[in-house]
Amino acid sequence: MRTLKIAGIERIPDLEKNSLDIQKALTYQIDTCSFSLKGVQPTEGEEVIIEDRDRKFAGIITKVELSRTFPDRSIKIWNIDCDDYTYLIDRRLVVETYQSTAENPIYADEIFRDIAAKYCPGFTVSGVRSGAPMVEYMVFDYVPPSECFKKLCDYIGWHWQPDYYKDLQFFSAEELATPAPITLVPGGNFRFGKHSINTQGLRNRVYVRGGTMLSDPVTYEYVADGAQRAWILPYKPHGVAISVAGSDPVTPGIENIDEESAKPWMMNFEEKMVRLSSGQADIAQGTTVAFTFKFDIDVITMVEDEDSQAAIALVQGGDGVYEYVLVDDTLTTIEAAEAAGMADLRDHANPAIKGNFETEQNGWAPGQLVDIALPDRGVDGTFLIQKVTISAPTPEIWTHKIEYGGRLKGTADFLKALVSTQQNKQLGETTILSKFWRANESASASDVFEILTGAPLVYCGTGGMCGFVQCSG
Repeated sequence: MRTLKIAGIERIPDLEKNSLDIQKALTYQIDTCSFSLKGVQPTEGEEVIIEDRDRKFAGIITKVELSRTFPDRSIKIWNIDCDDYTYLIDRRLVVETYQSTAENPIYADEIFRDIAAKYCPGFTVSGVRSGAPMVEYMVFDYVPPSECFKKLCDYIGWHWQPDYYKDLQFFSAEELATPAPITLVPGGNFRFGKHSINTQGLRNRVYVRGGTMLSDPVTYEYVADGAQRAWILPYKPHGVAISVAGSDPVTPGIENIDEESAKPWMMNFEEKMVRLSSGQADIAQGTTVAFTFKFDIDVITMVEDEDSQAAIALVQGGDGVYEYVLVDDTLTTIEAAEAAGMADLRDHANPAIKGNFETEQNGWAPGQLVDIALPDRGVDGTFLIQKVTISAPTPEIWTHKIEYGGRLKGTADFLKALVSTQQNKQLGETTILSKFWRANESASASDVFEILTGAPLVYCGTGGMCGFVQCSG
Protein backbone atom coordinates (compact mmCIF):
# COMPACT_ATOMS: atom_id res chain seq x y z
CA MET A 1 0.00 0.00 0.00
CA ARG A 2 1.41 3.38 -1.01
CA THR A 3 1.84 5.90 1.79
CA LEU A 4 3.15 9.46 2.03
CA LYS A 5 3.66 10.67 5.57
CA ILE A 6 4.66 14.19 6.55
CA ALA A 7 5.68 14.61 10.17
CA GLY A 8 4.07 11.25 10.84
CA ILE A 9 0.67 12.21 9.34
CA GLU A 10 -0.66 10.31 6.30
CA ARG A 11 -1.15 12.69 3.34
CA ILE A 12 -1.48 10.28 0.39
CA PRO A 13 -5.17 11.28 -0.13
CA ASP A 14 -4.00 14.89 -0.65
CA LEU A 15 -1.36 14.02 -3.30
CA GLU A 16 -2.01 15.64 -6.68
CA LYS A 17 -2.15 13.12 -9.54
CA ASN A 18 1.07 12.70 -11.56
CA SER A 19 2.97 15.16 -9.36
CA LEU A 20 5.25 12.75 -7.46
CA ASP A 21 8.83 12.65 -8.72
CA ILE A 22 11.76 10.96 -6.92
CA GLN A 23 15.33 11.30 -8.18
CA LYS A 24 17.98 8.94 -6.83
CA ALA A 25 21.57 9.95 -7.52
CA LEU A 26 24.87 8.10 -7.33
CA THR A 27 26.28 7.61 -3.80
CA TYR A 28 26.89 10.87 -1.94
CA GLN A 29 24.97 13.05 -4.41
CA ILE A 30 21.72 14.19 -2.80
CA ASP A 31 18.49 12.32 -3.58
CA THR A 32 15.53 14.64 -4.13
CA CYS A 33 11.75 14.36 -4.17
CA SER A 34 9.02 16.76 -5.34
CA PHE A 35 5.22 16.60 -5.33
CA SER A 36 2.11 18.73 -5.07
CA LEU A 37 -0.28 18.52 -2.14
CA LYS A 38 -3.69 20.01 -1.43
CA GLY A 39 -5.04 21.05 1.91
CA VAL A 40 -3.03 21.91 4.99
CA GLN A 41 0.29 23.60 4.27
CA PRO A 42 3.36 21.52 5.23
CA THR A 43 6.30 23.22 6.93
CA GLU A 44 9.90 23.36 5.81
CA GLY A 45 12.02 21.05 7.94
CA GLU A 46 9.32 18.41 8.43
CA GLU A 47 10.18 14.77 7.68
CA VAL A 48 8.75 13.05 4.59
CA ILE A 49 8.58 9.24 4.22
CA ILE A 50 7.20 7.57 1.07
CA GLU A 51 6.63 3.79 1.06
CA ASP A 52 5.09 1.11 -1.14
CA ARG A 53 6.13 -2.32 0.19
CA ASP A 54 9.57 -0.80 0.69
CA ARG A 55 10.81 2.70 1.39
CA LYS A 56 10.95 4.74 -1.82
CA PHE A 57 12.19 7.98 -0.25
CA ALA A 58 12.81 9.61 3.12
CA GLY A 59 14.10 13.06 3.84
CA ILE A 60 13.29 16.61 4.86
CA ILE A 61 11.11 19.30 3.25
CA THR A 62 13.35 22.10 1.98
CA LYS A 63 10.84 24.28 0.13
CA VAL A 64 7.08 24.92 0.20
CA GLU A 65 5.40 27.17 -2.37
CA LEU A 66 1.76 27.99 -3.03
CA SER A 67 0.86 26.67 -6.48
CA ARG A 68 -2.73 27.69 -6.85
CA THR A 69 -6.01 28.17 -4.96
CA PHE A 70 -9.41 26.74 -5.81
CA PRO A 71 -11.87 29.38 -7.15
CA ASP A 72 -13.80 29.45 -3.90
CA ARG A 73 -10.47 29.76 -1.98
CA SER A 74 -11.45 26.81 0.17
CA ILE A 75 -8.51 24.60 -0.88
CA LYS A 76 -4.90 25.47 -1.65
CA ILE A 77 -2.37 23.45 -3.64
CA TRP A 78 1.24 23.41 -2.41
CA ASN A 79 4.42 22.49 -4.34
CA ILE A 80 6.83 20.59 -2.08
CA ASP A 81 10.59 20.02 -2.59
CA CYS A 82 12.54 17.59 -0.39
CA ASP A 83 16.15 16.47 0.05
CA ASP A 84 17.33 13.24 1.59
CA TYR A 85 18.73 13.13 5.14
CA THR A 86 21.94 14.90 4.09
CA TYR A 87 19.98 18.02 5.06
CA LEU A 88 20.09 16.87 8.71
CA ILE A 89 23.67 15.60 8.59
CA ASP A 90 25.04 19.08 7.92
CA ARG A 91 23.55 20.93 10.88
CA ARG A 92 26.93 21.09 12.63
CA LEU A 93 30.47 21.93 11.52
CA VAL A 94 33.44 19.61 12.01
CA VAL A 95 36.64 20.87 13.66
CA GLU A 96 39.08 17.95 13.90
CA THR A 97 42.64 16.91 13.06
CA TYR A 98 43.60 13.29 12.40
CA GLN A 99 47.21 12.13 12.04
CA SER A 100 48.57 8.60 11.90
CA THR A 101 51.82 7.55 13.53
CA ALA A 102 53.79 4.33 13.35
CA GLU A 103 52.52 3.42 16.81
CA ASN A 104 48.94 4.58 16.23
CA PRO A 105 47.72 4.32 12.61
CA ILE A 106 44.32 5.88 11.92
CA TYR A 107 42.03 4.33 9.30
CA ALA A 108 39.39 6.11 7.25
CA ASP A 109 36.47 4.14 8.69
CA GLU A 110 37.58 5.13 12.21
CA ILE A 111 37.56 8.79 11.19
CA PHE A 112 34.12 8.37 9.60
CA ARG A 113 32.69 6.83 12.78
CA ASP A 114 34.29 9.48 14.98
CA ILE A 115 32.80 12.34 12.96
CA ALA A 116 29.39 10.66 12.89
CA ALA A 117 29.41 10.14 16.66
CA LYS A 118 30.44 13.72 17.44
CA TYR A 119 28.60 15.73 14.78
CA CYS A 120 25.69 13.65 13.40
CA PRO A 121 23.23 13.04 16.27
CA GLY A 122 20.36 10.74 15.41
CA PHE A 123 22.28 8.79 12.74
CA THR A 124 23.57 5.23 13.04
CA VAL A 125 26.71 3.78 11.41
CA SER A 126 25.73 0.16 10.78
CA GLY A 127 26.63 0.57 7.09
CA VAL A 128 30.19 1.74 7.76
CA ARG A 129 32.53 -1.01 6.56
CA SER A 130 35.75 -1.76 8.38
CA GLY A 131 39.09 -2.30 6.68
CA ALA A 132 39.42 1.09 5.00
CA PRO A 133 42.90 2.33 4.07
CA MET A 134 44.99 4.34 6.49
CA VAL A 135 44.90 8.14 6.46
CA GLU A 136 48.24 9.85 7.04
CA TYR A 137 47.03 13.34 7.88
CA MET A 138 43.72 15.17 7.48
CA VAL A 139 42.32 18.44 8.83
CA PHE A 140 38.68 19.54 8.90
CA ASP A 141 38.41 23.25 9.64
CA TYR A 142 34.74 24.16 10.25
CA VAL A 143 33.25 22.18 7.36
CA PRO A 144 29.94 20.24 7.20
CA PRO A 145 30.11 16.48 7.88
CA SER A 146 29.02 15.61 4.33
CA GLU A 147 32.07 17.46 2.96
CA CYS A 148 34.29 15.59 5.43
CA PHE A 149 32.88 12.26 4.28
CA LYS A 150 33.37 13.19 0.61
CA LYS A 151 36.97 14.24 1.33
CA LEU A 152 37.59 10.84 2.91
CA CYS A 153 36.08 9.15 -0.15
CA ASP A 154 38.27 11.15 -2.54
CA TYR A 155 41.31 10.30 -0.42
CA ILE A 156 40.92 6.51 -0.43
CA GLY A 157 38.57 5.79 -3.36
CA TRP A 158 35.56 4.71 -1.27
CA HIS A 159 31.97 5.96 -1.31
CA TRP A 160 29.42 7.11 1.25
CA GLN A 161 25.71 7.80 1.39
CA PRO A 162 22.89 8.11 3.94
CA ASP A 163 20.11 5.56 3.51
CA TYR A 164 16.40 6.18 4.02
CA TYR A 165 16.55 4.95 7.63
CA LYS A 166 19.16 7.49 8.86
CA ASP A 167 21.98 4.97 8.67
CA LEU A 168 25.29 6.23 7.27
CA GLN A 169 27.03 3.93 4.80
CA PHE A 170 30.75 3.96 3.92
CA PHE A 171 32.02 1.26 1.57
CA SER A 172 34.56 0.35 -1.10
CA ALA A 173 33.99 0.83 -4.82
CA GLU A 174 33.72 -2.93 -5.38
CA GLU A 175 30.55 -3.04 -3.27
CA LEU A 176 28.89 -0.38 -5.39
CA ALA A 177 28.58 -2.31 -8.65
CA THR A 178 25.73 -4.83 -8.18
CA PRO A 179 23.69 -6.40 -11.02
CA ALA A 180 20.61 -4.58 -12.27
CA PRO A 181 17.16 -6.25 -11.99
CA ILE A 182 16.97 -7.14 -15.70
CA THR A 183 19.08 -7.37 -18.86
CA LEU A 184 17.97 -5.22 -21.77
CA VAL A 185 17.36 -7.48 -24.77
CA PRO A 186 14.92 -7.16 -27.68
CA GLY A 187 11.32 -7.69 -26.54
CA GLY A 188 12.02 -6.86 -22.89
CA ASN A 189 9.86 -4.86 -20.49
CA PHE A 190 11.37 -1.43 -21.18
CA ARG A 191 11.23 1.55 -23.52
CA PHE A 192 14.67 2.44 -24.84
CA GLY A 193 15.57 6.12 -25.22
CA LYS A 194 18.82 7.69 -26.39
CA HIS A 195 22.36 6.35 -26.60
CA SER A 196 25.23 8.73 -27.37
CA ILE A 197 29.03 8.88 -27.35
CA ASN A 198 30.90 12.01 -26.23
CA THR A 199 34.59 12.44 -27.06
CA GLN A 200 35.00 15.71 -25.14
CA GLY A 201 37.82 15.49 -22.61
CA LEU A 202 39.23 12.33 -24.18
CA ARG A 203 42.86 11.50 -23.33
CA ASN A 204 44.75 8.24 -23.31
CA ARG A 205 48.31 9.47 -22.79
CA VAL A 206 48.82 11.62 -19.69
CA TYR A 207 51.96 13.50 -18.72
CA VAL A 208 51.99 14.19 -14.99
CA ARG A 209 53.92 17.18 -13.67
CA GLY A 210 54.03 17.06 -9.90
CA GLY A 211 55.98 19.00 -7.30
CA THR A 212 59.50 18.11 -6.28
CA MET A 213 61.07 15.18 -4.50
CA LEU A 214 64.50 14.48 -3.05
CA SER A 215 67.07 12.73 -5.20
CA ASP A 216 69.17 9.79 -4.08
CA PRO A 217 72.33 10.87 -2.21
CA VAL A 218 75.05 12.20 -4.50
CA THR A 219 78.68 13.01 -3.69
CA TYR A 220 80.72 15.86 -5.12
CA GLU A 221 84.47 15.91 -4.46
CA TYR A 222 86.80 18.89 -4.58
CA VAL A 223 90.61 19.08 -4.19
CA ALA A 224 91.57 21.88 -1.80
CA ASP A 225 94.09 24.50 -3.01
CA GLY A 226 95.18 25.42 0.52
CA ALA A 227 93.42 28.81 0.46
CA GLN A 228 89.77 28.17 -0.51
CA ARG A 229 87.38 28.25 2.48
CA ALA A 230 83.99 28.17 0.72
CA TRP A 231 82.53 25.89 -1.95
CA ILE A 232 79.44 26.43 -4.14
CA LEU A 233 77.44 23.24 -4.75
CA PRO A 234 75.58 22.67 -8.05
CA TYR A 235 72.17 22.28 -6.32
CA LYS A 236 70.47 23.46 -3.17
CA PRO A 237 71.48 20.70 -0.77
CA HIS A 238 69.47 18.68 1.75
CA GLY A 239 71.06 16.54 4.47
CA VAL A 240 74.64 17.56 3.77
CA ALA A 241 77.48 15.40 5.15
CA ILE A 242 81.09 16.59 4.74
CA SER A 243 84.18 14.37 4.76
CA VAL A 244 87.78 15.66 4.62
CA ALA A 245 90.42 13.22 3.41
CA GLY A 246 88.11 10.27 4.07
CA SER A 247 87.29 11.24 7.66
CA ASP A 248 83.98 10.47 9.29
CA PRO A 249 81.24 12.71 7.81
CA VAL A 250 80.11 15.74 9.81
CA THR A 251 76.94 17.82 9.48
CA PRO A 252 77.36 21.57 8.91
CA GLY A 253 75.58 24.24 10.89
CA ILE A 254 73.01 26.56 9.33
CA GLU A 255 73.96 30.18 8.91
CA ASN A 256 71.99 32.61 11.11
CA ILE A 257 70.61 29.67 13.10
CA ASP A 258 73.50 27.71 14.60
CA GLU A 259 76.40 29.15 16.59
CA GLU A 260 79.45 29.19 14.32
CA SER A 261 81.79 28.43 17.20
CA ALA A 262 80.04 25.09 17.74
CA LYS A 263 80.29 23.86 14.14
CA PRO A 264 83.40 23.30 11.98
CA TRP A 265 81.37 23.95 8.82
CA MET A 266 78.48 26.33 8.02
CA MET A 267 75.95 26.13 5.18
CA ASN A 268 73.75 28.64 3.35
CA PHE A 269 70.95 26.74 1.62
CA GLU A 270 69.71 29.55 -0.65
CA GLU A 271 73.20 30.34 -1.94
CA LYS A 272 74.13 26.61 -2.19
CA MET A 273 77.31 27.45 -0.28
CA VAL A 274 79.24 25.43 2.31
CA ARG A 275 82.20 27.09 4.08
CA LEU A 276 84.63 26.53 6.91
CA SER A 277 83.72 28.20 10.17
CA SER A 278 85.81 31.25 11.09
CA GLY A 279 87.71 29.41 13.80
CA GLN A 280 88.80 26.54 11.55
CA ALA A 281 92.20 26.27 9.90
CA ASP A 282 92.60 26.17 6.13
CA ILE A 283 92.48 22.75 4.48
CA ALA A 284 95.88 21.67 3.19
CA GLN A 285 96.50 21.82 -0.52
CA GLY A 286 95.72 18.55 -2.35
CA THR A 287 93.28 17.31 0.31
CA THR A 288 90.03 15.84 -1.04
CA VAL A 289 86.82 17.36 0.40
CA ALA A 290 83.67 15.32 -0.25
CA PHE A 291 80.12 16.76 0.03
CA THR A 292 77.31 14.18 0.10
CA PHE A 293 73.71 15.44 -0.08
CA LYS A 294 70.29 15.14 -1.67
CA PHE A 295 68.67 17.81 -3.85
CA ASP A 296 65.23 18.67 -5.23
CA ILE A 297 64.25 17.14 -8.57
CA ASP A 298 61.03 17.62 -10.52
CA VAL A 299 58.40 14.92 -10.35
CA ILE A 300 57.39 14.15 -13.94
CA THR A 301 56.18 10.94 -15.55
CA MET A 302 53.95 9.62 -18.32
CA VAL A 303 51.23 6.95 -18.31
CA GLU A 304 49.07 5.75 -21.18
CA ASP A 305 46.22 3.40 -22.03
CA GLU A 306 47.27 1.39 -25.10
CA ASP A 307 43.95 -0.48 -25.30
CA SER A 308 42.11 2.83 -25.60
CA GLN A 309 44.53 4.03 -28.28
CA ALA A 310 44.01 0.84 -30.29
CA ALA A 311 40.21 1.02 -29.98
CA ILE A 312 40.07 4.63 -31.11
CA ALA A 313 42.52 4.00 -33.96
CA LEU A 314 40.12 1.39 -35.34
CA VAL A 315 37.33 3.96 -35.40
CA GLN A 316 39.21 7.12 -36.42
CA GLY A 317 42.42 5.84 -38.00
CA GLY A 318 45.89 7.05 -37.08
CA ASP A 319 47.52 6.02 -33.82
CA GLY A 320 44.49 6.87 -31.64
CA VAL A 321 46.61 8.91 -29.21
CA TYR A 322 45.09 11.85 -27.33
CA GLU A 323 47.59 13.60 -25.03
CA TYR A 324 47.01 15.61 -21.87
CA VAL A 325 49.15 17.14 -19.11
CA LEU A 326 48.07 16.89 -15.47
CA VAL A 327 49.67 19.44 -13.11
CA ASP A 328 49.49 18.84 -9.36
CA ASP A 329 52.27 20.10 -7.10
CA THR A 330 51.02 17.98 -4.17
CA LEU A 331 52.47 14.90 -5.87
CA THR A 332 55.91 14.42 -4.38
CA THR A 333 56.87 10.91 -5.54
CA ILE A 334 56.91 9.18 -8.91
CA GLU A 335 54.58 6.54 -7.49
CA ALA A 336 52.02 9.17 -6.49
CA ALA A 337 52.29 10.86 -9.90
CA GLU A 338 51.75 7.55 -11.73
CA ALA A 339 48.77 6.76 -9.50
CA ALA A 340 47.22 10.17 -10.25
CA GLY A 341 47.81 9.66 -13.97
CA MET A 342 46.23 6.21 -13.92
CA ALA A 343 43.20 7.56 -12.07
CA ASP A 344 42.83 10.28 -14.71
CA LEU A 345 43.13 7.68 -17.49
CA ARG A 346 40.45 5.52 -15.93
CA ASP A 347 38.13 8.51 -16.03
CA HIS A 348 38.97 9.89 -19.48
CA ALA A 349 40.74 7.24 -21.58
CA ASN A 350 37.68 6.49 -23.68
CA PRO A 351 34.73 8.50 -24.96
CA ALA A 352 31.94 8.64 -22.38
CA ILE A 353 28.74 6.80 -23.23
CA LYS A 354 25.37 8.05 -22.01
CA GLY A 355 21.90 6.66 -22.49
CA ASN A 356 18.50 6.18 -20.89
CA PHE A 357 15.43 3.97 -20.88
CA GLU A 358 12.15 3.58 -18.97
CA THR A 359 10.61 0.55 -17.29
CA GLU A 360 7.99 -0.44 -14.75
CA GLN A 361 10.30 -3.10 -13.33
CA ASN A 362 11.11 -2.35 -9.66
CA GLY A 363 14.45 -2.64 -7.90
CA TRP A 364 16.60 -0.08 -9.72
CA ALA A 365 19.26 1.95 -7.92
CA PRO A 366 22.27 4.10 -8.90
CA GLY A 367 25.50 2.12 -8.91
CA GLN A 368 24.05 -1.05 -10.43
CA LEU A 369 25.52 -2.55 -13.61
CA VAL A 370 23.05 -3.10 -16.42
CA ASP A 371 23.79 -5.40 -19.36
CA ILE A 372 22.42 -4.09 -22.67
CA ALA A 373 22.37 -6.26 -25.80
CA LEU A 374 20.48 -4.34 -28.49
CA PRO A 375 22.37 -4.90 -31.78
CA ASP A 376 19.67 -3.10 -33.77
CA ARG A 377 20.45 0.02 -31.73
CA GLY A 378 24.21 -0.49 -31.90
CA VAL A 379 24.41 -0.94 -28.13
CA ASP A 380 26.17 -3.93 -26.66
CA GLY A 381 27.93 -3.79 -23.30
CA THR A 382 27.70 -3.34 -19.55
CA PHE A 383 26.99 0.11 -18.20
CA LEU A 384 26.82 1.90 -14.87
CA ILE A 385 23.46 3.26 -13.69
CA GLN A 386 24.04 6.84 -12.63
CA LYS A 387 20.56 8.19 -11.90
CA VAL A 388 17.08 6.76 -11.29
CA THR A 389 13.96 8.95 -11.52
CA ILE A 390 10.75 7.43 -10.12
CA SER A 391 7.27 8.72 -10.94
CA ALA A 392 3.80 7.46 -10.08
CA PRO A 393 1.41 7.64 -13.07
CA THR A 394 -1.18 5.53 -11.20
CA PRO A 395 -1.66 4.47 -7.57
CA GLU A 396 -0.54 0.94 -8.53
CA ILE A 397 2.41 1.60 -10.84
CA TRP A 398 5.88 3.11 -10.46
CA THR A 399 7.69 4.18 -13.63
CA HIS A 400 11.50 4.23 -13.52
CA LYS A 401 13.56 6.37 -15.87
CA ILE A 402 17.13 5.04 -15.88
CA GLU A 403 20.17 7.07 -16.93
CA TYR A 404 23.36 5.08 -17.50
CA GLY A 405 26.95 5.76 -18.50
CA GLY A 406 29.87 3.68 -19.61
CA ARG A 407 32.90 3.48 -21.85
CA LEU A 408 33.69 2.66 -25.47
CA LYS A 409 35.14 -0.71 -24.45
CA GLY A 410 31.86 -1.66 -22.75
CA THR A 411 33.33 -1.76 -19.26
CA ALA A 412 31.41 0.15 -16.64
CA ASP A 413 33.27 -0.69 -13.50
CA PHE A 414 33.10 2.36 -11.28
CA LEU A 415 36.28 4.43 -11.01
CA LYS A 416 38.35 3.39 -8.03
CA ALA A 417 40.76 6.10 -6.99
CA LEU A 418 44.39 5.07 -7.35
CA VAL A 419 45.94 8.28 -6.12
CA SER A 420 48.27 7.70 -3.20
CA THR A 421 47.85 9.31 0.17
CA GLN A 422 50.34 11.98 -0.83
CA GLN A 423 48.06 13.60 -3.36
CA ASN A 424 45.62 14.83 -0.76
CA LYS A 425 47.97 15.05 2.20
CA GLN A 426 47.50 18.38 3.88
CA LEU A 427 50.53 20.66 3.93
CA GLY A 428 49.40 22.89 6.79
CA GLU A 429 50.68 20.84 9.69
CA THR A 430 51.11 24.07 11.66
CA THR A 431 47.44 25.02 11.38
CA ILE A 432 45.89 25.69 14.76
CA LEU A 433 42.25 24.70 15.14
CA SER A 434 40.16 26.34 17.85
CA LYS A 435 37.04 24.77 19.26
CA PHE A 436 34.45 26.82 21.09
CA TRP A 437 32.44 25.23 23.88
CA ARG A 438 29.37 26.93 25.34
CA ALA A 439 28.25 26.18 28.88
CA ASN A 440 25.99 27.81 31.42
CA GLU A 441 27.32 28.64 34.85
CA SER A 442 25.35 30.04 37.75
CA ALA A 443 26.35 31.77 40.95
CA SER A 444 24.29 32.89 43.95
CA ALA A 445 24.88 35.14 46.93
CA SER A 446 22.94 35.83 50.10
CA ASP A 447 23.22 38.08 53.14
CA VAL A 448 22.84 36.90 56.74
CA PHE A 449 21.62 39.39 59.25
CA GLU A 450 22.23 38.98 62.99
CA ILE A 451 20.25 41.20 65.33
CA LEU A 452 22.18 42.25 68.45
CA THR A 453 20.56 43.87 71.41
CA GLY A 454 22.16 46.09 74.02
CA ALA A 455 21.33 48.61 76.69
CA PRO A 456 18.98 51.45 75.83
CA LEU A 457 20.56 54.52 74.31
CA VAL A 458 20.70 57.21 76.97
CA TYR A 459 22.45 60.50 77.43
CA CYS A 460 24.56 60.32 80.53
CA GLY A 461 26.27 63.61 80.23
CA THR A 462 29.59 62.22 81.42
CA GLY A 463 31.32 61.80 78.08
CA GLY A 464 31.47 58.02 78.55
CA MET A 465 29.90 55.09 76.67
CA CYS A 466 26.16 54.72 77.18
CA GLY A 467 24.60 51.85 75.17
CA PHE A 468 25.87 52.14 71.58
CA VAL A 469 26.85 55.80 71.48
CA GLN A 470 29.50 57.93 73.04
CA CYS A 471 28.28 61.14 74.47
CA SER A 472 30.29 64.28 74.45
CA GLY A 473 29.27 65.34 77.96
